[in-house]
Parts: sequence; C-alpha cells; structure tokens
Amino acid sequence: MTGQPTLVVTVHDGFYGSGTGAGYANRSFLQTLTGLLAPRVRLVLMPVYLATDSPEYQADWHQRSLDICRGAGVRVRPVDNGTDGQIRFGGLSAFEHLAGTTAVAVLEAMSRADPVAAIFFDVPFLGVPPLLPGWAVPSLAVIPRSTGLLHDPGNGARIQFERSGLRYLAGNDGKIGAISGYMRDHLVGDYHLPDTSLLDLPDGLTPQEWDIRPASTPFLPRRAEAGFLLALGRAQPYKGWDDLLDALALLRDRQVKLPHALLAAVTDQPAPTKYQQHLADRIEDLGLDATLLTRFDPAIRTLLAHPALRAAVIPSRTEPFGRVPLEAYVAGAAPVIATTAGGLAEQVIDGKTGLTASPGDPASLAQAIDRALGMTTSERDQMRKAGHRLARTRFDHKQAIHHFLARFAPWSLP
Repeated sequence: MTGQPTLVVTVHDGFYGSGTGAGYANRSFLQTLTGLLAPRVRLVLMPVYLATDSPEYQADWHQRSLDICRGAGVRVRPVDNGTDGQIRFGGLSAFEHLAGTTAVAVLEAMSRADPVAAIFFDVPFLGVPPLLPGWAVPSLAVIPRSTGLLHDPGNGARIQFERSGLRYLAGNDGKIGAISGYMRDHLVGDYHLPDTSLLDLPDGLTPQEWDIRPASTPFLPRRAEAGFLLALGRAQPYKGWDDLLDALALLRDRQVKLPHALLAAVTDQPAPTKYQQHLADRIEDLGLDATLLTRFDPAIRTLLAHPALRAAVIPSRTEPFGRVPLEAYVAGAAPVIATTAGGLAEQVIDGKTGLTASPGDPASLAQAIDRALGMTTSERDQMRKAGHRLARTRFDHKQAIHHFLARFAPWSLP
C-alpha cells in the first residue's frame, strides 16, 4: 500500500438524519474527530445512504452534516444497504447487502492509503470485516452502540449475526469499542469476547452540545406552561414508557399533585406506529394529564432547558449508555430521574446528580418522581450543579476519542 494516511468511518445514523441516540453520538464523534486528526490524515466518511424522499431523511440535519464535512475537508462516500435509500437500519438482508457495498468502498479507500484504519458504527457493519483481506482486520474497529441481546432478544438470527461478526474481529486481532462500562461487561460476559479485544470509547458530549437553549415552546401544550415532567426517547417498549404511565397512575391514585407529563415517545415515521397508538390509548384509559409527542424533532431536546420543567424522566428498562441525562445536566434540568438500567447508572447518582429507580418497576419509579416533586429550590440547585460538574469532568468526549485513537491508530494524531 502507498498513499496518504487515511481513517475511514462508517455510520448508519447521524448523517442524513437522526432517529436514535446513536445518531447524536455519531455526529458528536465526527465533530470531535475532525478537530483531533493530524493535518496529513485524510478522513473518509461512509454513511448509509438515505434518499430525500425517505421518511427518515431530515434536510436540516443533513445540511449540518455536510457543513461539518466541508469545513474539515472530509470526503463523503455513501454506501447502500439495498433499501433504495429508504431505511437506515433494516434487517439482516439489509446488513448483508451493506456489507458487500461497504467492503468494496473500504477496499477502494485502502488502496490509496498508507497507513489506514477503519472504524465502523455499528452493528449493521459487522458483516464487513470477513469480506476484507486478512491483513486489514487488525486495523478495523467496530463500536456497537447496542446489541440484539439488549434490544431485540427474540431475534436469534440477528444475535447470531452479531456473535459471528464480533468473534471474527476478536479472533483476528480486530478491536471492539465499549461505549460504557456496562457495555464492556455486556460484551465480555454475554458475547464472550476476550477483554483484550476491547478498547474503551465512552460516549459523551461535544462543546457544541453544551449550548442547549430554551425552546420557543412549539411542543408545549398550554396546560404544561405552569410546570411539566419531560420524558424523551424512542417509541420502543424497552424505553420503559408503560412503566412511566403506570407510575403516574399510581401517584394520581395516591392523590399526589402531578404536573402535566410531556412524553416524547418518538419515531421518524410520518404516522403513529402501533406502539405509539398503544401508548395513546393507555393515556386515555388511565385518564392521565399527559401529552404524547410521536414525531422526532431535534428541537424537542431544548425543552430540557425550559424554566417550567419540573423534572426529566428516563424510565428505560435497558440502556447501553443513554445520552439524555448528560443532555439534561448541560441544559440545567433538575432533578433528573432515571432507572439504574445499563449505562444510566454510571451517570445518575442517587441523591447527588439525580434520583434513581429500579428498571421495570413502576412503584420504584413513582417513588422517585414523588421525591423529585418534593424537593426544595435549594436541593434542586445543588443537584443541578452536581450534574453539570459530572458531565464536565467525567464525560469529556474529546479526551475519550483521543485516548481511543492513541491506542487504535496513533499515527492519526499530531
């Protein structure tokens, strides 16, 4: 190989739009990476292609991605997963198609590079390494942001696909990145990967993400203006939405005075999904004072900085990392209420940076919400400061990426 030092990064979410926390995390990685690489290093970004008529495509988000890339001289080389640009993730057939097109693109980039390395975000690209020459595998890393065992445990075919891809990497001197201590333990304990194959790449926030300003309230119903609870995340059962509804019903039945609940259980689909309709029906059947938002919009997160916010709630049953607590801390939201599922336990410390509950336990969640609503202004201020300090000192994404590159591709740094 001869040519320019090159780092290839592939992403399935976060370039043409963002429908998941992975999309935000991938953009954070890209923004930070462009400021870390040595000037001589070429960065090639390979996003899974989305067409402009895809329901998952977000024009404003895409334009911002293009601005980041142009400003840093990043070469963008889209790859195809066989869905005609309609779906960023898809199923195993999409993963298999993606492996073929991505392998061709990576080989092309490698033919012009020396040295070279590739970082794959994330599970959809696990089929790529076996299609590349054996000499290339030690210069490859996959960063799983989740797994089938965590989010799709009934999907045996996907889990086997992941096991095969991860073990191939580990067995041929490739690397697997761990986005949290919880994910490291999960990959070692449940996927039986050798600890030596893992490199830590903890998630975090970029300087740009510290600028969360109050929304102009397009999402805030009038009855929430006096105060509201906010929960936001994907409209999936593992996010604990049903547990939150049950907890609110328990508190209502105990005559606890509750503020309006704003539940942003979102997707990037134009019409409500079956699960979202289920949540809407439950809100009505339980008679809860709540509003359900169903369509993803990046501006929803700015409600974390709204002065009428009484608490931010993260009721997840499983969470590999979970970015919402960090976003809440930098926005000044307090208190933050979260379950101890997965990576959330590394961010929310009960009684210090927030309040915690047991995952999948509505009674425990109700107790935490009740505690939050009873906090004094002074207690909220102390918790706000502690959360801000934790986000600033323990989740410095620039430092985490630098440490990762120093071990994985030291030649890419100045």
